[in-house]
Order: sequence, then C-alpha cells, then structure tokens
Amino acid sequence: MAITRLGTTDGYAMPAHRAYYPPLPTIYRNVGFQLVYFRADPARLRHFLPEPMEPSDDGLCVAIGINVPYSSHYGPFHEAGVEIKVNFQGQSGFFNSHLYLDNVPAICSGRERWGAPKEYAVVTWEEHNNLLVCSTIKDGINIMTISSDLGEPAQPEEVIPVFPSYRLKLIPRADGPGAAIKQIVTAAPEEYVSHMLHRCSGTVTFGGSANSDLRPFGPIEEIAAFYEIASYKETYGTIVYDYLTAIE
Repeated sequence: MAITRLGTTDGYAMPAHRAYYPPLPTIYRNVGFQLVYFRADPARLRHFLPEPMEPSDDGLCVAIGINVPYSSHYGPFHEAGVEIKVNFQGQSGFFNSHLYLDNVPAICSGRERWGAPKEYAVVTWEEHNNLLVCSTIKDGINIMTISSDLGEPAQPEEVIPVFPSYRLKLIPRADGPGAAIKQIVTAAPEEYVSHMLHRCSGTVTFGGSANSDLRPFGPIEEIAAFYEIASYKETYGTIVYDYLTAIE
C-alpha cells in the first residue's frame, strides 16, 4: 500500500493518514426497524433537549430498535435509541437524544459526522415466534427493552414521520474548556426502498444505572408500533443551527 504525505486540503477524519471509516455514501441492505411510539412527561423530556428546542406538548417519543445485516462501511450491527418530538425554529421534528450500538466504527462515524449521540452497548435482536425483542444492555444493566408482535401489513402514510431528525454535534476545544463546534444537524436516508411494513402491538420499558438512566422516559402510554424492512443510502446531512455563530 502506497503511503503519501497528507496535503493541505487532504483528509476528512481521524486518523488523518488513514481514516477510521470510509467516505460517504454508505449503503444499507434489508435493515429491520422496530418502532414503538409512546407518550412521556414533557417536563421530564425537556431536560434531554438543548436550548432553544422545546418538547412537544403531547410528550410524543419513539423507541427504535435496528437490525443491520449489511452495511457497506461497517458490516453488520445492532442499534437502539430514543427520539423526542420537539418544536424547533417554528416546526415540529424529532431530537435524537440517546443511541446505542455494538459496532465501534459506526459509533465513531455517526458521532463525528452528524453528532449522533452514539454509545457502545450490547444491543440484542431476537425473534420469539411472532414477537420481536430488542434489548439494550449498558455496563451490564438492561436500560431499554422494545417488544412488538408481527401484525398486519400497513401503508407508509400510517407511520408517524420522524423527520426532520435533529442531532446536537459537539466537538471540544483543544486549547481550553468549551466547544470548538456546536451545531444542530439534520440527516435522513436517501434512495429509501421499503420491502415490508407491518403495524404491530408494542411495548417499551426503561431501566437505569448511575451511568445511563433512561427511567425519565417511563411511558405514560404506548400509542403505535411498526416493523419495517428497508434498504437505503446514507449520505451528508445539513447544519440547521450553529450556536457559536449565533452568539458572536
């Protein structure tokens, strides 16, 4: 393998001479999505949101379990997280507050590129007859379990849209405390092809430890659930708010 000196305009990620993950786009095939929509206490949700976002009055959230059998950049992995419905800049969207994976390159890529709040955890995806179960185990403690049955076929318009999907991208300064980059970023899949979509009955339960406490999400009620298998392309996002520019 030839080694060349890094030019002044070369490089996009660390390590600079050999980035830990390839350049975009990333291709995903036959990914399973388990979605359980639920309502939580908006006053508790507010603590997870950066200013100037506010939680929706209805306290709507979605718990997501993801089974990735193939990705062109990272290989297979499992993922789980929570998104909160928010009001931001005069429109509704969802803020990705928690995200857990069992694949280190995918964690680094998502955090550094889009500010996805990815942490390493043991995320399991199991099928028990007609029941799907996605469990997230962090530091030996189960902090989230999503379950849903395989229900009847559904139409795409039945699914509550989760876009725009906001993330908070933070990169620390090297010369002192504070952020060198602080932005709200959106990202969405492209060339999305749904292979199967079912409405389900679903539940989500939350646990907590001193390191990872998801108990404030304790659902008031579950209101909808879906299971989908889809293929898509992941590419660049959009910076919709820059904190450091806003305060200059």
